[in-house]
Amino acid sequence: MKIINKSFNIIEDPSKESISGSEQYSLATVLILACKFDYDEQQLRRLLEIHIASPEIVEAVTSRYVTYRADCDQKNAKFGIALPHVTDANWTLRSDLSSSCYSVSAGNLTFRIELETFNPKTNEKEPAVRFTCTPEELQLLINKLKDIELNCDKLTK
Repeated sequence: MKIINKSFNIIEDPSKESISGSEQYSLATVLILACKFDYDEQQLRRLLEIHIASPEIVEAVTSRYVTYRADCDQKNAKFGIALPHVTDANWTLRSDLSSSCYSVSAGNLTFRIELETFNPKTNEKEPAVRFTCTPEELQLLINKLKDIELNCDKLTK
């Protein structure tokens, strides 16, 4: 119970807890990530039951988590584990050329895409994600993004 209490104290105000023992920091990390990935009580319970043998400890952690979860977004912002906010995208188109030296078919197109974020400290754009895809894969991604946009529009109406 002492470790559970210290773990929640670390989450609520990290400056109040002195560094002693890794158990409370491990549990605090699990709880913070559970909030980040939007775990509900049952999902967290299943995760803890795999790694913790005592049902009493699992119950104590999940019951505290339910009350903590109500304002976990604000607490997660303090820990800086928010997902990157993409502000720009750059892309280049590449094509394979045919050659008599290689047995590669000509005309294969690939897109190299780089998503960028804005760093307010340096006042510059920074690469967040880089990936390469075929035109078909890019079209699938665009369709999925359009589906997300449609669902967001439905939620706001």
